[in-house]
Amino acid sequence: MKRIFPDSLGGWVFTVVAAAVILIYGSLLVVSLIFRDGQAAAVASSQAADQLIVLKRVIEQAEPQNRRALIRNLNSPGLRMVITSRPFVRESDDEYTSRIVFRRLEREFPAGTDIRTDSRIVEPTSAERFPPPPPRPLHQLQRLREEREQRSLRTIDRALQEIRGFQPFVRASIKVDENYWLNARMDLDLSEVNQRTQSFYLLTAVITLLITGLAIWAVRRATRPVSLFATAAERLGISLDAQSLSESGTGEVRRAARAFNTMQARLKRFVQDRTQMLAAISHDLRTPITRMRLRAEFVEDDEQRAKMLADLDEMESMIRATLTFARDDTAKEPAARTDVAVMIRDIVEDQIATGMKVTYEGPDSLDRSVRPIGLKRAFNNLIENAVKYGESAQVFLEVSEGQITLFIDDNGPGISDADKEKVFAPFFRLESSRSRDTGGTGLGMTSARNAVRSMGGDIELFDRDGGGLRVRVSLPLQS
Repeated sequence: MKRIFPDSLGGWVFTVVAAAVILIYGSLLVVSLIFRDGQAAAVASSQAADQLIVLKRVIEQAEPQNRRALIRNLNSPGLRMVITSRPFVRESDDEYTSRIVFRRLEREFPAGTDIRTDSRIVEPTSAERFPPPPPRPLHQLQRLREEREQRSLRTIDRALQEIRGFQPFVRASIKVDENYWLNARMDLDLSEVNQRTQSFYLLTAVITLLITGLAIWAVRRATRPVSLFATAAERLGISLDAQSLSESGTGEVRRAARAFNTMQARLKRFVQDRTQMLAAISHDLRTPITRMRLRAEFVEDDEQRAKMLADLDEMESMIRATLTFARDDTAKEPAARTDVAVMIRDIVEDQIATGMKVTYEGPDSLDRSVRPIGLKRAFNNLIENAVKYGESAQVFLEVSEGQITLFIDDNGPGISDADKEKVFAPFFRLESSRSRDTGGTGLGMTSARNAVRSMGGDIELFDRDGGGLRVRVSLPLQS
């Protein structure tokens, strides 16, 4: 189900809008398809009735002696008329087209006018036959040939009707005066209505596409601030010096961007204040340590003097490491195109040169935009820890799924699950569980993780199946 449904706010909004559009226009198309034939018949019947109304009024205005000649001239292939003393349609039927024509004529003619309509196929008597259709002029025949060549819808519909042997029609008998009835047979041309219906379908499809495009544009515009906030939050998690959000857009977006920028500024000031305080304390401690070192030289007991000087050296080393950590030079280091594989191989070769058991497996070259000094310091620290506490290190470099992954395995005692996250805390040391001669200040893992996270990556610790610890360093392939 998670694969079927969208996993973003924009996807959900677009799905809802698209479903509504499809439901509305789909229902409209289904209803139109179901009642298409009835609609076509209704429109064609109304057109035939309008034509008959006009013709009746023309005939009524003509002189009685001229009516028969006028009707002969007005006859066409789709409309044939004749004036007789009695009606051809004896009574109206209940067909759909007949009822439409009857009601249309009934509304237009004076009350009491005798109107009869019929759509039934009956065998006419010799006295009830309509005159044959007049021959078509040559220009009409030429137009029909062109239509047949172009395979127009009208030609195809007529061909189908001829194959079926049926042409929809309506017969009507209207009493003109006491002695004459106007009898008419009107063919219902459904092809024009079908063409309009197809145009309606095309227009509906175009409107659906326009609404879908507008919905996509509106959804992307509405959800773009959310994506910007997510990107800004990721940048803030990597560096407090990340670019601030643009305070533009709707009122809600401007207020949210302003609040986010204020939070970023406050966090930056907080970290800077704490860092400056830590750097100031560490710097000020160097003066009393120097005085204590001078005084230790005057201690006559050699053993005590050596112990005091060793303690002072350790304190000075811790202060130096603390100052380096507080300055956080790696976070301000500019990125540069660096061959990460060559960097790791150089570290491994340096360890091998000092007699350590270190192996490397991975590509010979891997270029990426990184902060080289900080990254090299992090890799060097992790490999040194593996050699120091695990007696050997196996280094594996892989590139997959859009990221660079470095594995560092050792054969040491490992780290308990409770301490796997604590080792990244400043000044935290695992002396009892790792080695009695650890050295260091407890800032190596902290500095390594900060350096890697400043480049969008992370460091994680895992237990190996065969014993020992596995360190996994992941970096995005794109900076």
